[in-house]
Amino acid sequence: MGTNLPYYIENKINQQVGNTSRFNWQLIGGGSINNTYKISSGDVSFFVKTNTQSVFKNGFKEEVLGLDFLNENSALTPKIIIEGRFEEHIFLVLEWIDQGSKTTNFWKNLALQLVDLHKQRNHEFGLNYDNYMGKLHQKNIFFDDFSTFFIENRLKPQVELAFNNGLLKSKNRIQFENLYKELPSIFPLEKPCAVHGDLWSGNFISNKNEMAVFIDPAVYYGHREIDVAMTYLFGGFSAEFYKVYEEVYPLEAGFKNRIAMYNLYPLLIHLNLFGSSYYNEIETIISKF
Repeated sequence: MGTNLPYYIENKINQQVGNTSRFNWQLIGGGSINNTYKISSGDVSFFVKTNTQSVFKNGFKEEVLGLDFLNENSALTPKIIIEGRFEEHIFLVLEWIDQGSKTTNFWKNLALQLVDLHKQRNHEFGLNYDNYMGKLHQKNIFFDDFSTFFIENRLKPQVELAFNNGLLKSKNRIQFENLYKELPSIFPLEKPCAVHGDLWSGNFISNKNEMAVFIDPAVYYGHREIDVAMTYLFGGFSAEFYKVYEEVYPLEAGFKNRIAMYNLYPLLIHLNLFGSSYYNEIETIISKF
């Protein structure tokens, strides 16, 4: 981070919230793409995310739009303080959320909050702007059916990127082409609904009221099963979460057999971002096609 960037951000925050003091900057973990900080002045704290314009050409505008999308579709998100750029740097300042424990009641609330999000409907799959999954471009061209949307906007771009970078083999491209023909009979028909799009355990915070605050969205109107499937990707959530979600908004029979199909997309994202350690899991899923 440039030496002048903290001063610039602090001045912008002070103009926005009326603070007059300097901030203490504390580097925090939790992300592999951006630099993230907790900044504090007395009892006032904010979350700050920075990067360069070479990574996100529009700055963090798509993330702001994604947080607004979630908020407008009944999901709890941090308050947006300011988004901007300084020289070659970009930054996003959000409300700081003090974390609470992930109790049984929290997991119940998370399930109910996700149900509320998934009950927000649209007439097509997609979104009126593209955004990002991690730092990779995510197409959101509208389609009438989810299978076509998933193939054209999710799988095909990542398969081509991985193949061109030598991360997938020619036989894998053929396997994916065979898979594309089968997906319409695999995915159950549902109306498009609002989804978070990147729902793993690092993308929500348990606040002091045992409610989930959603962050780092990759939103669009999609199939609700894709959100639930991704919760299984890195070890799964609490059993209470799945129990309550199923009681309130049951999934179509055979959902667990479809999880791997949905998770091909985030696995391809990880393959393209982090390399060949994700290849074997992908190859195992598509080897039957």
